[in-house]
Amino acid sequence: MEASKFARNVVLWLLPVALVWILLTQFYNRFLTISAENLLHLTETPDITQLHPHAKDRHYITVSRGDFPPARSKVYSIRVTDIHYHLILLGALFLATPGVPLRKRFSNLGWAILITIFFDMILLFFWVKFAYATQLGSWSVANYGAFWRNFFGLGKHLLDLPFKLALPLALWATFYFPRLAASRR
Repeated sequence: MEASKFARNVVLWLLPVALVWILLTQFYNRFLTISAENLLHLTETPDITQLHPHAKDRHYITVSRGDFPPARSKVYSIRVTDIHYHLILLGALFLATPGVPLRKRFSNLGWAILITIFFDMILLFFWVKFAYATQLGSWSVANYGAFWRNFFGLGKHLLDLPFKLALPLALWATFYFPRLAASRR
């Protein structure tokens, strides 16, 4: 594969992929919110976490706890689009790969998006648990030990930027490096 052709293709695919991402963001935010809430409920008895779209900004969700008084039930706010903007890079990388039929690139992209959806759900889960473990003052200290505060704090920070930005590259390399290496032989 010619690196300059690939780099050019990535730049050319960024705008169309970003436009599709912008169009689908509202739907993906809702899907991700519902999925992460269900995942959180697997760790709670009774189900007390509620994730609601923010009243003023569709890019945010509000984390509420059903066991808190109504005046204090809204405990944290998360910008959901910050969780999945890496889909733009993922799409551009997969669609820009030269020498691979377009149909195969879309097929590979579909599988990579499926993997990424699970990553995004886990990342949102860690954001909420991070808020519970570290952002609620004395309640966090009383309900989460030092291990869990460190675990969710470190997990959220590792998953957020390093892994989130490495994921598109790792998936692209997984799908295309074996094929590219075989084509050079």
